[in-house]
Amino acid sequence: MRTRWGLAHVATLVLAAAFAWWTWLTWAGAFAAIDRFSNTPGVSAASARGQILAAIAIVTTPTVLYVVLAGLTFWAARRRLHNLAWAMGLSIPLGWGGNHLAKLIAGRPRPDTALPLITAEGWAYPSSHMTAATIVCVLVIAAMVVTRRRRTMVIIGTALLVVAWWLVFANRWWLRAHWFSDLIAGGFLGGFIAAGALALAGVKVIRFGTRRLGDGTRRAAVIYHPTKVPDLPVFRRQVEGACTQRGWESPLWLETDADVAGTRVARVARKRAVDLVLVAGGDGTLRTVSAELAETGIPLGIMPVGTGNLLARNLGVPLDLADALDVAFDGRPHGIDLVRLRADDAHDEVSLVMAGMGIDARIMSDTNADLKKVVGPAAYAVTALTSLNSPPFRAVLSLDGGAPVERTPTLALIANVGSVQGQIALAPDALPDDGLVDLVLASPARPADWGVMATRVLTRIGDHPGIERTQARRLVIETDEPVPFQIDGDTIGTCRRLDVDIRPGAVLVMVP
Repeated sequence: MRTRWGLAHVATLVLAAAFAWWTWLTWAGAFAAIDRFSNTPGVSAASARGQILAAIAIVTTPTVLYVVLAGLTFWAARRRLHNLAWAMGLSIPLGWGGNHLAKLIAGRPRPDTALPLITAEGWAYPSSHMTAATIVCVLVIAAMVVTRRRRTMVIIGTALLVVAWWLVFANRWWLRAHWFSDLIAGGFLGGFIAAGALALAGVKVIRFGTRRLGDGTRRAAVIYHPTKVPDLPVFRRQVEGACTQRGWESPLWLETDADVAGTRVARVARKRAVDLVLVAGGDGTLRTVSAELAETGIPLGIMPVGTGNLLARNLGVPLDLADALDVAFDGRPHGIDLVRLRADDAHDEVSLVMAGMGIDARIMSDTNADLKKVVGPAAYAVTALTSLNSPPFRAVLSLDGGAPVERTPTLALIANVGSVQGQIALAPDALPDDGLVDLVLASPARPADWGVMATRVLTRIGDHPGIERTQARRLVIETDEPVPFQIDGDTIGTCRRLDVDIRPGAVLVMVP
């Protein structure tokens, strides 16, 4: 998908030019006549009206408004609206710093009639109250649009924000805290900063040059894990809005079962012969859905709401939910391999990212679920520190029917993708579409070797002697005693024999 110019990009250029033009006109004396009204007497500080206006000035001070914006930043981040959260968070230092820099450069004193209030100290041009108020108004409107609020709610909300903006304007004017031109300049600067933050963060409010095709006959199914989706009403509005925008039918909503993590509802989606399946869950939900939809020709759209989202990261699917929706509908279907595993005599399991025997399964099993919700993937690192002395196990390996070889690893990792958390390449040669499974064996001689191994993996300066890597289409791992194993982050149990093979290009996934 190509990056398209949107309203934020256009608004950034227009408002930057408007602020520069307004500043030039102000310094050229174009507004001297109207600015002289700011030196006329305003309200009395001792009057009831003056005290009310002074209180409003404190409530709408930039510090308060930026604290509100910080709260909205946290709200957006919790709902996986990462781009919107970045825009909100970025606008706080840009708004505060940009306004103070402009004040220092302009060096314009306050009107002589300004009431002696704490909110009327410092330089006058441009108004910091108006800058902060404009930033908050623009970003709240953007949040309503991104979260697909009803058009009526967006119109009413925008109207109320415009009224609030003019009330702040009037408050600063009645208090004679600014010259008239200061207030308009603050609005232009705030709009420029808010639009620039939205553009830099990649928030797509309105896009130009976008073709939407649809005859109303295509339909998507949404398979979602109820405990993973952070705000289901917001997510539903986003998906339904995306379908409506593209001329698709209303989506089919399917909630996963706690026990089978998507198997039953994936069968429902397959029987309904939908055109696209959106999977909102972690890598575990993705693998169970993929097992049912393999080789059906129905593409999957990844909605990354899990803890690790390894498949999304390795395929370049955005972690922002709004952008991930665009990829799911407007990207291209790409066939990826499905790794098939059989532990002892149990039924077949599948993997899309990484399975493993040994220490990683212990880490997955011992990591506190509540801690994962708070700190995400970092929770695994906390548990790993207490597992470094895990004992190795004896394993006999057979690759593609070749002669068995014996190893004593602490970890045997079966990888379909190469990286975890973006840049940590545990299996640098692993590709999800090469028809091969990558095996990584880690055999540290002592616990301290883990630190050296991790350093070499992170810096990519070469492997440690305790790390072995190989590729195969089929492999068998046999051990002397039961060893814990995990698949795509889910602890399955223990086994003494693990048979692994590959189903090339079995799953269609929508990618950028």
